[in-house]
Amino acid sequence: LTVEGESRLSEDDVLSTAGIALGDNVFSRSPEEIRTALGAHPWIGDAIVERRLPGTFTIHVVERHAALVLMLDDPYLVSDEGTLIARATPGEGADLPILSGVAPVRFLGDQPFRTRILLEAVTLLSEYEASGLASREPISELRVDVGDDLTLFVGDDAMEVRLGAGPFRQKLDRLTQVLRELREREARAAYVLLDNVRSPGRVTVRLR
Repeated sequence: LTVEGESRLSEDDVLSTAGIALGDNVFSRSPEEIRTALGAHPWIGDAIVERRLPGTFTIHVVERHAALVLMLDDPYLVSDEGTLIARATPGEGADLPILSGVAPVRFLGDQPFRTRILLEAVTLLSEYEASGLASREPISELRVDVGDDLTLFVGDDAMEVRLGAGPFRQKLDRLTQVLRELREREARAAYVLLDNVRSPGRVTVRLR
């Protein structure tokens, strides 16, 4: 038995989930059965399983990576693919952004909303990282507001950035320009509003 790709999980975790052990008959389970069993584990996003005669199984797992913590009645880890992984244990995900403002009843009962809001949140995180903003103004929280608009809290002082609805790329470009101009003036914003529906190009800034 050869296990590859595991990091968070141990080899024993993978084999236990796969339902195979050293000494088992190589035909006791098919590669497809093992892959299906591994796919049920919350931390395994995908797996490649190969059976090599006369008596070898090679398992390569692709683990999920947590991107943020969803705050419901309890905190839950969300992958960078926008899937719910598992309930966070105490202290787990302490260095990750928080996704707040999601009503537990709606989240559990509205599948389309659940899928959309998680995917939108991780996509925004990815675009924020790609914009270069994350190194200067790391996100501490994403908040879902009325109408499912998104607001960010960034930097050490949790500056409020209201983005509204997506798409977000142009809004992040405007935010980059605003923050650059504020740095040149040695000023800091209490909030930046980029959610004007009637005038999408308008930006409102309130200084501290």
